[in-house]
Amino acid sequence: MKITPTVIVGFLAALGSGLAVRPRVVKNKPVFAHYMIGQINPEHTRQDIDDAQKLKIDAFALNFDQFADWSTNTVKDLFAYADTVGFGLFFSFDHNGALDTPDKYESFLAEYVKKKSYFKLNGRPLVSTFGGDKVTDSQWKRLKDVVNPAGAGDILIVPGFFENVTPDDVFSNRKNIDGVFNWNSWQPTGEGKKQVSMVQDKAFLSKAHSANPSKLFMMGISPLQFKNMNANNNWYRRGEDNLEYRLGQALELQPDMLQFQSWNDAGESHYMGNIWPEPMSTSKAIQELVKDRPHKAYWPIMKAFITAWKNGDTTTANMVPAGSKPVEGAFWHHTLTVDAKCGTTEQPKSNDIKIAAEDAVSGILLVAKGKKNLVAVVNVNGNKLDQKNLKEGYNSFKFIGPNFKPGQVQLEVWDGSEMVGSGYGKIAVTDVATVCNYNFQVVAVSS
Repeated sequence: MKITPTVIVGFLAALGSGLAVRPRVVKNKPVFAHYMIGQINPEHTRQDIDDAQKLKIDAFALNFDQFADWSTNTVKDLFAYADTVGFGLFFSFDHNGALDTPDKYESFLAEYVKKKSYFKLNGRPLVSTFGGDKVTDSQWKRLKDVVNPAGAGDILIVPGFFENVTPDDVFSNRKNIDGVFNWNSWQPTGEGKKQVSMVQDKAFLSKAHSANPSKLFMMGISPLQFKNMNANNNWYRRGEDNLEYRLGQALELQPDMLQFQSWNDAGESHYMGNIWPEPMSTSKAIQELVKDRPHKAYWPIMKAFITAWKNGDTTTANMVPAGSKPVEGAFWHHTLTVDAKCGTTEQPKSNDIKIAAEDAVSGILLVAKGKKNLVAVVNVNGNKLDQKNLKEGYNSFKFIGPNFKPGQVQLEVWDGSEMVGSGYGKIAVTDVATVCNYNFQVVAVSS
């Protein structure tokens, strides 16, 4: 499909009025990536758009939290280039900061919805948020009354809620929103070492589709969340048993839209795209968090997943490597053991690590159709952690055990006596460090 800022998928009229949640096989539904607005050089914003287009992402959801020269200039650069290449952009206003009510950004939004590259769904400009649970329905209505006369079409308001809103009450006093984005793509930390659930997503989707008139549901996909700025800004949202399950959940549930969280949020470790030095130039803590930890090894998995999503697949069965490769994928793990001695007074070790993190190597391997008898073996410090027989298509794994100890992690894929794929972690696992860095090391497995 040619990517344009207006994606007409024909599903608004098809939204069911019943409460049952069932897959609706609709092709070419949009997929987005959350994009943090920082002081980013124009050549880097252009690179981000080019790379996202290659993955078949339809638009960036621009997290905008303040008016400053650096933020407005980055937005201008993004739209200027997106206008020339047919990529979509829309705003996700961050209500957790200064822009806590829509009146603070209404005139700014009214100017941008007229842009050629502003993403529209069935002709309507999409607007989202991070937070905003305290915004009243009359405030949402005012936003529409101010922006709609701009002439770009009636806006679609799909806020992203992360607290204080439940599926049962999300639409009860918010008649002027057009859908909901469930920001919580991770298990609550207090639930411990559990697999990511889509129970809440199902409930939001059901309430959205049974509303009168029907509303939209956007689902999030995120590999983990780890932040360690200081003692009061330090947490972990579980990455184990997450991404490898979340992809299948999204295909099964078939929400109206998807959003990867995120493309470039270095400060919370869940970046899946490029991260550039200039927006984190004043934060030593963020620099330390991401040092030597690129996450672009996710890209082959993302591209295969987006292809399946655009095709209307309801399972991961058809996710395969690109081209003629026998195997492709990635694995990820913490480079500190859960019980590692680490931390300072300014940046102590979060209690979340003991509750929710694991000493594990997880990953996704895609195997070409017709390719049989492949075996994936993971070694840590030269000792086998575990192995798995691979099938055609999508394979996920999580290996744990007593051999997860300090040392380099490597994965090799064998076809009998021939190694057909491999990946080697550059950062060795350790059990002692000054900084408690539980960001993932994400390693490409290539043929």
